Amino acid sequence: MGARFAKWRAVLKITENKTPDKYPSNLAIDKNAYSLARYAKICQNCGLVPIVEPEVLIEGTHDIKTCARISEKVYTAVFKELKS
Repeated sequence: MGARFAKWRAVLKITENKTPDKYPSNLAIDKNAYSLARYAKICQNCGLVPIVEPEVLIEGTHDIKTCARISEKVYTAVFKELKS
């Protein structure tokens, strides 16, 4: 069909912090979301179909609820940036 694709994968790892919060930080999430959205726009401007993949690693000492909460934060930030 002639479609050409380009992919960028951003990997974020959940780690413990000295405070009750877990990493990745809000800044890391926001910067990755912005970068993925910018990449997607550049791809589209060049006639490519962008595939952006924010990946939250599941390995670590955290529980599944923490992983789900942080994954939701990451995906929400990426979708927000893609819409703007």
